[in-house]
Amino acid sequence: LDFEFDPKDILYFRIDRKKKLPITTFLFALGYSKNKIIETFYSINKYSYNKEIKSWITDFNLENYKRPLKLSYDLIDAKNNKKVLGKGEKLNIVIAKKLKEKGLNTIAIPNEQIIGKYLGKDIKNQNGEILVGAGFDITEEQLEKIIGLDEKEIFLVNIDPINKGPYILESLKIDKNTNKNDALNDIYKVLRPGEAPSLEVAEEIFNNLY
Repeated sequence: LDFEFDPKDILYFRIDRKKKLPITTFLFALGYSKNKIIETFYSINKYSYNKEIKSWITDFNLENYKRPLKLSYDLIDAKNNKKVLGKGEKLNIVIAKKLKEKGLNTIAIPNEQIIGKYLGKDIKNQNGEILVGAGFDITEEQLEKIIGLDEKEIFLVNIDPINKGPYILESLKIDKNTNKNDALNDIYKVLRPGEAPSLEVAEEIFNNLY
């Protein structure tokens, strides 16, 4: 079993050096759901939309500041809508702890900071249809539609470009499989090309790989 990245940072696997498949196909074949894959490899934060200040409210989570960063937006205390730190200022775990001790528990995030972030859970419209799927990054147009829904709550994946990049999420986006059966059939076709797929045989072959 070999693993490899492509130029787009999508993670693939190969069995016996045959055709490569997205790593998420392997995880689906193990019985993981899409949500389980995301929850296993990433942490997720909840964001609630406040229409009065037109910003998203989320917990001030110390885990997000273990790696020093330069703020790309004003850090606003959601409790009183006051600026705590300005855009361009540095924020690290030491400063974050001091802010937490002073009572900073929730912060307001502007819309432009939500665009490009990856969803941790599906967002559905009033008819139950998926508007934006979990694992996909939000576009400006999609964000406008989300704000227009009665449900103003989203769950975003925490991405750390150094320690925890979006590789699994990007693999999910291009994976045509969404469940165990589909994934097993796809793997079977690679291992036994030309043979009619049998779910029982496919699962047996897959289980014998490890």
